[in-house]
Amino acid sequence: MTIRDMGSGKVVTGVLQTGERGKTYRKICSRLTENELAAIREALDSRIDGKEIETSSWIPGSDWKGTPYQAIYEQAAKMNPDLAALMFGLLVWEAFERDKNDWYTDKFSMGGEGDRFRVYFRSGK
Repeated sequence: MTIRDMGSGKVVTGVLQTGERGKTYRKICSRLTENELAAIREALDSRIDGKEIETSSWIPGSDWKGTPYQAIYEQAAKMNPDLAALMFGLLVWEAFERDKNDWYTDKFSMGGEGDRFRVYFRSGK
């Protein structure tokens, strides 16, 4: 459905289609098989289904071995942990765009720039 910026309430569009994020998203899709993408999407959809709030950084956990997310690290990001985190975040964004609910999002911090994380809040509408 729709993702809105928490501060302004404005709809955020084009994240996966334009700029560096769009380029990275296309790279993910080209480096993963249809089955790998489907498994990742299914895992994310089931994780956010029925939730009212979700923090993207807390979804995968620290060890992706044996999960659908392992393919992001190994194939899509070529074992680059920073790129894998970015790619994972884009696939989470895609999941919230795909969800039947409207969502608000913003980045938060526990005190430093290095620990910023994105949180999604389901619209009360």
